[in-house]
Amino acid sequence: MTARLFIQAVTRRPRIEMTALAERAVTDSGGWILDHHLFSNIAISLTFEIATASLARLLDGLCATGLELTSESHRHLEALADGSRETGATDDGGITGYLQITFVHDEPDLRRDVPAIPG
Repeated sequence: MTARLFIQAVTRRPRIEMTALAERAVTDSGGWILDHHLFSNIAISLTFEIATASLARLLDGLCATGLELTSESHRHLEALADGSRETGATDDGGITGYLQITFVHDEPDLRRDVPAIPG
């Protein structure tokens, strides 16, 4: 069974810029982005897979972006990166990760026009 990793972070950097930096941190660490969900301009959730052996690079990459990881997320990621066997992570199954970034800004909600469905 694949281990799971939940990472929560906040940033004041622009949404588009930080999204690109976070995606690059995952892919440069050897991970694969599987899915993403946007929540207006308030947050983004990225789902990714990565080998357990690559978690130290992921931690360094995320910290280099300027993301502020929650202390719990940082501790958990660091424990996995250090090879903690107590977490249940294994090298053969890798890790499914969920990175949730909250954007702190003064912008109004992002509005998108939804086309009418004929009928």
